Amino acid sequence: MNVQQGPQVSDLVGIARRRGKMMAIVAGVTILLVYWLAMALPNQYRSYAVILVEPQTVDDTLIRAGIRESDLKERLGIMTSEILSRSRLSRLIDTLNLYPVQSQYMLRQEVIDLMRAHVIVEPVLSELEADQRNRRELEFNTFKITFLDESAETAALVAQSIANDFLDANIKDRVEVSQQSLDFMQDSIRSLSIRIVDVEAAIKKVKEENFGHLPEDLGTNQRLLQVILGQLRDASRSLDLSRSDAAFWANQVIAAVSMSAPNDSASPAYRMKILQTELGMMLSRGYTQKHPDVLQVRHELQLLRGRMEAGAESDEEPMSFTVQNAKSEQRRAALRAQSGIAEIKRLSAQLVDTQGRIAATPAAAEQLDALARQYDQLSTSFQEFAAKRQQAAVQANLERKQLGEQFRILEPAFPATRPRSPNRVMILILGMMFGIGMGVALGLVVESIDSSVHQSRDLQAATNVPVLASIPAILLEPDRAARTRKIFREAIIAAVFVVFCLSGGAVTYFYVNGFPSIFSSSSGGDDDEETSQAESAEQALLDLDTEVRG
Repeated sequence: MNVQQGPQVSDLVGIARRRGKMMAIVAGVTILLVYWLAMALPNQYRSYAVILVEPQTVDDTLIRAGIRESDLKERLGIMTSEILSRSRLSRLIDTLNLYPVQSQYMLRQEVIDLMRAHVIVEPVLSELEADQRNRRELEFNTFKITFLDESAETAALVAQSIANDFLDANIKDRVEVSQQSLDFMQDSIRSLSIRIVDVEAAIKKVKEENFGHLPEDLGTNQRLLQVILGQLRDASRSLDLSRSDAAFWANQVIAAVSMSAPNDSASPAYRMKILQTELGMMLSRGYTQKHPDVLQVRHELQLLRGRMEAGAESDEEPMSFTVQNAKSEQRRAALRAQSGIAEIKRLSAQLVDTQGRIAATPAAAEQLDALARQYDQLSTSFQEFAAKRQQAAVQANLERKQLGEQFRILEPAFPATRPRSPNRVMILILGMMFGIGMGVALGLVVESIDSSVHQSRDLQAATNVPVLASIPAILLEPDRAARTRKIFREAIIAAVFVVFCLSGGAVTYFYVNGFPSIFSSSSGGDDDEETSQAESAEQALLDLDTEVRG
């Protein structure tokens, strides 16, 4: 290659002549290896089921659902985590005998992670919504469950099973949430009822402990206080009057005693003489001892004798009626004074008791006000929770009858007719490009490190000696025949290698992905096999649904 003048067309032709076979071998081997690798990749079939979120059938202005309708994305994420949990996927793997080869050399958790990576749950958006996905949060009412597997029937079976799990999980979650809300309301009402009873008992206890000086007794106590004060004033005046009367009659007794004489007609002795004279006159007239007048006179005489004898025993002179009357009035005045003193003491005690009840009323009122506020708050909460409990009961009944928001399978999963991946055509195109590029690059690298001289100008450039003439290669007939045989042998070897690689890739493809139905013994047998596979897949799906629902 002429370094000074740059690469010429003749140089490229020479490189292709000298390194072409190596380039072709490297490119061909690379392309065949990529082809074999593409054939060895297992087919991945994609199957999906579309689920539609239907709103509740009852007018939401009459009954509002217990679960918010706008949190579909959040609930879908929670249900996805539950459905794709380790326990559920492990049970699904065992039921459908998924990943039998991987289970031999992988842990169960790794197999579950592999299956979880093949499950895709995504919303179904229109083209307009898809363009606006990054601009704002969009609401959606349809989503699909996609599953990738090496078997089209298994992919459809698993996708349909997961879709059924979403339906069951939605019903179960909505019923559980409604029932839990109802249970919470009932527990809250029960707790509020107990607290209300406790507050009522506390109010009753406070009223019993503060009987007579409650806030409602304040007016009565105040009126009673005024009455007691009035009665106390009257009793004081009555006491003063009684004491004045007692002093007056004491003076009257002194005056009556000083004015009394032996022949006083009011004295007992003089009266006794008159009664004895009257008794003698009655007996002389012929009155018997049982005559009423005689009996009355004898009774009065007996009383006078008793009084005179009592006066004689006390060494006092018999009192006249004036003195006796004055002393009697004095005694009555003294008794009234004593009664007035006792009444004043009684009224004073009532006054102190009433004033104490009035003074204790604010403390009782404060306790009752605090309990009344607590009772009002509890009663208000009780009424609110009672209304909410009724609403929760209606919502729970709505969910149990499945009249709320429901999931419905809009498009059931079906086996795919062609694999989703790998894209072997694209792999082959990229392999061809990579093989050709690798062959050309390797040829240029080998050419660049080759120091041998291939042209006269290369020799002239290397020695600075002009080349006068160059002798081309002279091939004789035996040389041409030998070269032809060599080319023929190399072509046969290349063809055998290509056929081997192509056949090996095809065999590998059929070994990995199974032989197509055209190699079956008869078409009837093929139909029977497909029917049996479909029936077995359907039966497995029914068994799985029964197990999940159970």
